[in-house]
Amino acid sequence: MTTTPAKTMTARRFFSRHGVLSKWHPNYEFRPGQLEMAEAIEAAIAEKRHLLVDAGTGTGKTLAYLIPAILSGKRVVVSTGTKNLQEQLFFKDIPFLQQHFKHPLNVCYMKGRANFACRQKIYDADKAPVLTGLEEVVDFQTIKAWEKTTETGDRSEIKNLPEHSAAWHKLDARRELCTGQKCLQFDRCFITAMHRRAIESDIVIVNHHLFFADLAVKEGDYAGIIPEYAAVVLDEAHEVEDIAGQYFGATISTYQVQELGRDVMNLAASKSFGSQELDRIVNTMLDRAEQFFLLFGEGEGRTGFKSHDAFLERYQEQYDNVQLALELLATHLELIKDAPEEVNPLRRRTKDISERLAFWMKGGNRNYVYWVERRGRGCFLVATPIDVSPVLQERLFDTLDTVIMTSATLAVQGNFEFTERRLGIRHARSLVVPSHFDYK
Repeated sequence: MTTTPAKTMTARRFFSRHGVLSKWHPNYEFRPGQLEMAEAIEAAIAEKRHLLVDAGTGTGKTLAYLIPAILSGKRVVVSTGTKNLQEQLFFKDIPFLQQHFKHPLNVCYMKGRANFACRQKIYDADKAPVLTGLEEVVDFQTIKAWEKTTETGDRSEIKNLPEHSAAWHKLDARRELCTGQKCLQFDRCFITAMHRRAIESDIVIVNHHLFFADLAVKEGDYAGIIPEYAAVVLDEAHEVEDIAGQYFGATISTYQVQELGRDVMNLAASKSFGSQELDRIVNTMLDRAEQFFLLFGEGEGRTGFKSHDAFLERYQEQYDNVQLALELLATHLELIKDAPEEVNPLRRRTKDISERLAFWMKGGNRNYVYWVERRGRGCFLVATPIDVSPVLQERLFDTLDTVIMTSATLAVQGNFEFTERRLGIRHARSLVVPSHFDYK
């Protein structure tokens, strides 16, 4: 096995016909498109430019962007369309490359918060009656024992935990109940540990959902979970428009309201601030929300919604009742004497649901398309931006020095005009790399 110091390596030296990769890889095959793509990415990062690459099947694009990212000396985020590709990069491609580099490759793999356990919730659940039923108790005992030994807190380590474990949902590290630095377990928190690993890393591997959730949350009161970075590579970039729309739109659902009610009651039980008055307020909110969502019909599927004014004229009282119930809950949470820190995110969440519901019911923003979806017992009211280009231009392309987007389907008839217009990307370099395979 040969190793090469990173300082002496370039993309050309790595990918050329008799380059470093040819000596490493047992099934090496020279691919001119791979070299061309790698050099374009190397130049984009060095010169702080955006780049669009349409790379056909068989180009070998993962190595074509990983190597320039590693050699850049900058922190680069690599975002993939699926967790499967994310895991392939971290557990297969990076270990392969590490064999041939003298210095350690500082790479980390980030997941969404719901994949991690919250230590404080586990400790609280051990003292208070937040679990219901034998299944939850059994799952809790499994999670409790695992928490004592795990280093990452990633639920994927618990092979015998059911995928839809209700106990896990009560114990995960979702932002909705997180008190951040005020938490007693902050220094031992699995999210804190993941964030620290990311700060120490040169390459941070995420998926598109986490990337755009992070980008969206940075416009609010929260700092993002991904540390500052100089460049991002968006693989499978044909999915960016749809996923960005999900995070820069507005969704209100029966599940969000029900979850809020459950979280309030569970926290009240574990932190001993429950009362008959709080029970009444939460139950009123849940009843009024259930009646309100039933007004949108019970048929399965997704339908467009344009009749906001007519709907409100007919059902103004039911809508006002939901908003009054949410307002009453927020006020009650504000007035709890000596309230624990966990009450603050609950109060913010209550107001956020109220504001998103008000935004959706106004329905007058022509930049959004409004629709209703029924899935099982759930009703979703959704407003999705018709055009995500302004928000992506402002929050992504005008903010970052280098955004590299690659996919096998970015170009239309050899040019990127459609993609640039839909995504709001300006002044980007572009490259079309034909497939390595001779299909004809």
